[in-house]
Amino acid sequence: MKKLTVKFVNYLLVAIVITVSISCKDSVTGDPDLSESLEPVEDVHMVPGAENTTLTVNLNKEDAYFNVQFENIEQNDVIANGIRDAWCIDVWKPIDHNGGTYTDIELYSTDRVEKWLPLNYLLNIQEELINEDTEISWREIQLAIWSLRANPEFNLDEVDLVELPGEFKKSGEPNFSQEKVEEILNIVQEGYEDFDFSTGSKFAVIAAMPSDLQTFITIVEKK
Repeated sequence: MKKLTVKFVNYLLVAIVITVSISCKDSVTGDPDLSESLEPVEDVHMVPGAENTTLTVNLNKEDAYFNVQFENIEQNDVIANGIRDAWCIDVWKPIDHNGGTYTDIELYSTDRVEKWLPLNYLLNIQEELINEDTEISWREIQLAIWSLRANPEFNLDEVDLVELPGEFKKSGEPNFSQEKVEEILNIVQEGYEDFDFSTGSKFAVIAAMPSDLQTFITIVEKK
């Protein structure tokens, strides 16, 4: 009887593991590599018609980190083809940002996803922040985005300047204001819970890049 009980418990544990694995895969993204790179992605939504997107990536360095050409997106209510500003959320991985082209990329919406609300709030106020404070540039916005959503966790206080991409240093010195990054993060923390994420607001769409490349986001307006 004892042997039978042990076998039953082992079977039950295996069944639970399989069930949880399948459930998480289906409810998150359907791609285990994406769930690793965006952990926790919690309930991001695949954009219908954007399962085989072609992306061409170039540096922007004026209004955002990247300019990205989006192609092969079928008609949907979230995002259309065209050139868009984009931001990195995977600081330590490479990407060809000099005309690199990537095919069969899936896009995911963060609309109404709770843990993306702070970042989406920042995307809604970034232009206002830059217009009101000339010391804030795209660099401070990108550093704030990494601080809010990067995986693994990004803490500017603990990062060696040498490790940051070249666009964030000049002659061996920081090419950004850490004080302004902290101000941005404080503003986000104090304001995102009361923001109205209704029609006309902005939110991030994730480009689910291969696991060895930078994952990045673009910005769309809620219809």
